[in-house]
Amino acid sequence: MSTVPSSTDARAATTEVLLCAIRLRFYGRRTSDYHRDRMRLLHAITWPATWLDQRGLTCSPQRYQTLIEERLQAIAAHGNPAAFGAYFPAYLLKCLQDWFDRYGEELYAELKHIRNALDQLLASARFAERVQRHARHLDLLVSTHRLLENRHAHRTTTPADQLTLF
Repeated sequence: MSTVPSSTDARAATTEVLLCAIRLRFYGRRTSDYHRDRMRLLHAITWPATWLDQRGLTCSPQRYQTLIEERLQAIAAHGNPAAFGAYFPAYLLKCLQDWFDRYGEELYAELKHIRNALDQLLASARFAERVQRHARHLDLLVSTHRLLENRHAHRTTTPADQLTLF
């Protein structure tokens, strides 16, 4: 009997695979730098989920992973290492945002196209369940991104009644 992985498992699998690819491709033996940057890398790779969510789009975990992996390949092949210097997470986020600004309409058209819905409907009687599972996967990625964003925002602000050292 096969068990269907929970959406939390799917999110964890997607993000862990992507983080592993980033670590191997861009950090190499600098594991301490990778561990320092890991939360901001997670923030960057979950940002596209918020973009999709804001537009009412869903995609499979595999499609989401492919989108990010394609960007990672492009960065490895054509990226400017001097641009990101010692802090890769900011560069990765900027590259993802730039790509979605430039090609987002094409992606939107691809994911909203009626052909995709018809193909999925004809291919599987469990179409609605699959769409809901994909939507839950994106919801978890969006929640992760927002949580990390809020966590980062709280770290950078100081209370108004607290005096600064300088």
